[in-house]
Amino acid sequence: MRGTRMASALTVAMVNHPVSILRREPRARILRHAHSHHRSLSAVSSALANVTPPASPDRGAVSEEPVEPPDVPDVASQIPGLFEESGCAVVAHRGLGMNLKPGKGIRENTVASIIAAHDFGADWSEFDVQVTKDGVPVLWHDDFISVRRGDGEVENSAIRDLTIEQLKKMSRAAIATAEAAKIGDTRAVKATGSRPGSEKEYSSPADEDEKATGYVSDSSSAGGYLSEEECGERARISKSVRPITETEEPVVIYRKFAGTPEPAPWIMDVEDEIPTLDELMSVAPDELGFSLELKFGTPEDFPGGKKVDPARMIMELRATLAVCKSHPRRRVVFSTFDPDAATHMRTLQGLYPVMFITNCQPGQEDQRRCSVEAGIKTALDADLVGLVIRADVLRNDPTVPTRVRAAGLMLGSYGGPNTDLALVERQVDLGVGYLCTDDVPAVARLMSARSTTRNAVLAGAR
Repeated sequence: MRGTRMASALTVAMVNHPVSILRREPRARILRHAHSHHRSLSAVSSALANVTPPASPDRGAVSEEPVEPPDVPDVASQIPGLFEESGCAVVAHRGLGMNLKPGKGIRENTVASIIAAHDFGADWSEFDVQVTKDGVPVLWHDDFISVRRGDGEVENSAIRDLTIEQLKKMSRAAIATAEAAKIGDTRAVKATGSRPGSEKEYSSPADEDEKATGYVSDSSSAGGYLSEEECGERARISKSVRPITETEEPVVIYRKFAGTPEPAPWIMDVEDEIPTLDELMSVAPDELGFSLELKFGTPEDFPGGKKVDPARMIMELRATLAVCKSHPRRRVVFSTFDPDAATHMRTLQGLYPVMFITNCQPGQEDQRRCSVEAGIKTALDADLVGLVIRADVLRNDPTVPTRVRAAGLMLGSYGGPNTDLALVERQVDLGVGYLCTDDVPAVARLMSARSTTRNAVLAGAR
């Protein structure tokens, strides 16, 4: 029954909105056929996947004018890429990009970063969701939050071991310390390892690693490395936070950045506090879609440890779902590396699409994450809408998109290679509808150019 309801909503919406991946009449015919037989969501997706993806605009693809999604999202309008003119959604990674190093840029997974990503052209923003000890969904990526208070040792805490009050107090104190360092407070400067006014030049071996891989972005904004001035007025949220006083202890958040031997102070030029999911949904632009990555540790993340208890996992999923349902006009899609979490979220509800993220890396303890074929089977077994696969897997094996779509699944991609614009364009031509990138401005410009070319072809055809 669940699949029938989703299929009906998806079919009707897609038939009536001939945009993006539904640019050719055969797709509409297939969908009408699927609707008449009450096929499941995966069957409807299969009908979509087995039709040739639209040609690149420069090859003369012709289609109808796009139609705007409905005001109140149904299951169809929750799917990234369906209503984007280019046929592929620009999905901002952790807002305007992950923080590969401290210094220039906006703190990832914050309201400031996500709003800035929207301003630079993102259709959707991906961000990581974890749930506090007392059941409040918040935005945070890492498995732990590492904090140093005063001259003490760096302490690690899991988000689910902290209350929302503890987490907010920690986050605000860290911002206050960063603000104090900017104006020259000696204790704060010492604690953060910075200079007044964010004058210190940060560097990381990760920078050289990026150059070595060849995935150097065409835009200076990749990874969120934009100055405060470049980010726009709405990104300057930290200015409302007062610096620490003489009686308050400095608090600094640490992170172990790629290529560095030890955790380092994680201070960004534009700071913002760790937000709750509800806070973000209440203030972000209405048209911005949200891709929520549901974070649960895997055996690879916690060597020698154990996964989250199933009862706790379901509680966290329900808490996240409750916030989403309290904002009914917001477009939402769920994704996760944890196949059990994906299965549970799909079982709990039928409105929001769920996608399984996989790096298809052999040798992992969970066999469902080890290959494209395993990912396809996992998604089909759980009636998920699709897969999000690491971009270098698609680059190394161009047959993957065809295999995924032939199985009836939508396809997305993520990872560092998605700042390579040539690779991005190849993925769109192969039918990738969800592209998660750290270089929102450059990828958004590319998608806009494709849409402009397509519209020019349309006008000429008339």
